[in-house]
Amino acid sequence: MIKLLRAGIFRLRKESIFWLFLLATILIAVCRILISSHDIPLDKVLYDNITYIGLFIAMFVSIFVGKEHSEGIIRNKIIVGHSRISIYLSNLIISIIVSVLCELIYMTIMFLIGSYIYKPLQMPISQLLIIILNSILIIITYCSIYNLISMKCSEITVSVVICVVIFAIMFVAEILIGETANKPKYITSASWDNGVRIILSQEPNPNYPGDNIVNLAKNINLLLPQGQANLITNSKLMTSEEISEQLYTKEEIEESIKSLYQMPIYSIILISVINISGLYLFSKKELK
Repeated sequence: MIKLLRAGIFRLRKESIFWLFLLATILIAVCRILISSHDIPLDKVLYDNITYIGLFIAMFVSIFVGKEHSEGIIRNKIIVGHSRISIYLSNLIISIIVSVLCELIYMTIMFLIGSYIYKPLQMPISQLLIIILNSILIIITYCSIYNLISMKCSEITVSVVICVVIFAIMFVAEILIGETANKPKYITSASWDNGVRIILSQEPNPNYPGDNIVNLAKNINLLLPQGQANLITNSKLMTSEEISEQLYTKEEIEESIKSLYQMPIYSIILISVINISGLYLFSKKELK
């Protein structure tokens, strides 16, 4: 396994897709800083990259792993005595290392530059840490999905298309499912009086699908890595500014924080199922 990891990391130096991934991450961070309003807390932009990093991971993993099939590298590894489990896991680990590295580079750029142009970080450290943990688990989930496809599919072009299409499907599914999961049970009318939010009326929402359907949608959303990514970027953070301005109700903030702490459980279950399935499928694959 160690030899495979060293060989894979050495390969990265010559892989243009690796350098393009790094460059895209830096450019996205710079563009985010240039186009976003600077009158917001750093919390709001620190981890935005998690929303679309899945697309870049799809392209990186499918091309990097796909080349092992097209160039006969996997077959040669087996010939010299490496097990299929070691080959599968080494590619997964390298994909995770590269993807987490890019996410950390984005967050570092946003933190170093953003600390001077945005309002100070306001969320509690505990909340920041759970978001970072969830971001890493989302990346591992993406890598697990795309590694399974790329290890199973021998054609690099096909694996690239499938991985990108799967990201697009998850992206659209998150929008549709998220819309149901976030349907308000009541339609609230409110006004502001000297900075205090006053509820004028609260009526049942005629379009509310019911508690069972909403709860099901929330659980499905928590299973999707793209759903988790969107929950992170749109989470109702318990910052002093948001509490003082009453941008969200206490219930909305508590629900958002509850979701953040539920995400690791869903991610670990999904990662385990995907990789166990992937190892089984790759062990049965006939290599050309």
